[in-house]
Amino acid sequence: MNSQESLLGALRLGIDGIELDAQLTADSVLVAFHALRLEDGTGCTGMMNSRTWAELGNCGLSSAGASLPLVRVDSLLIRAIAAYPTAEFTLDCKLLTEGDWWQYLQAFSDAVLELDDHPALHGRILVECQSLDFLRLLGLKQKGFPTFYYATEFDGSIDLARSADCAGITMMHDRLDQDQAERIRSAGLSLTLFGTSSEWSHRHAFSLRPDRLQTDLPAYAKGLRRSAH
Repeated sequence: MNSQESLLGALRLGIDGIELDAQLTADSVLVAFHALRLEDGTGCTGMMNSRTWAELGNCGLSSAGASLPLVRVDSLLIRAIAAYPTAEFTLDCKLLTEGDWWQYLQAFSDAVLELDDHPALHGRILVECQSLDFLRLLGLKQKGFPTFYYATEFDGSIDLARSADCAGITMMHDRLDQDQAERIRSAGLSLTLFGTSSEWSHRHAFSLRPDRLQTDLPAYAKGLRRSAH
């Protein structure tokens, strides 16, 4: 997960895009990493934003007994869009800091928007996050930038997404029924679903007619979507 091999490998399957976790280093480099602390999955310690990119050089991702290098999001996406020019990239922004909250949000949002400024990537990047502070800040800095409120439950999610001028809502597929999914779409919001790793979960997610599906089994999902048409 979050390795160059897995992310580019997914695009090679012919899917529409990839979702990756993004964290920020002390020198404002976006890195693909999920866990709260570096010791959970790498040979280093501390939080991502306590280290510069150069200091992360020996912090490999542990995978099946091997060590894979951490991935710079900018380098990965520039390489990916060159090979797959129609791909879409969703950044699940993990806001993890022990420093000043607003200073951190400013730096993180600037890094995301700088990435979107790249000519080949402009308009190909989406952001999802649980922090309404962050989503509102992105919207203030760049009106119309596509943000998705990462909701843990349906109740109140539409109003919260609207309050941050979000383009949509991201939610675990089994937290919604068909009526609730339709209410999200009727509110003018896009719907992204995730958490699909079995036949049942894929069929349930597709039954909700999401605009985007983040799947753990991209080849299977692609085949299922094709058969549905």
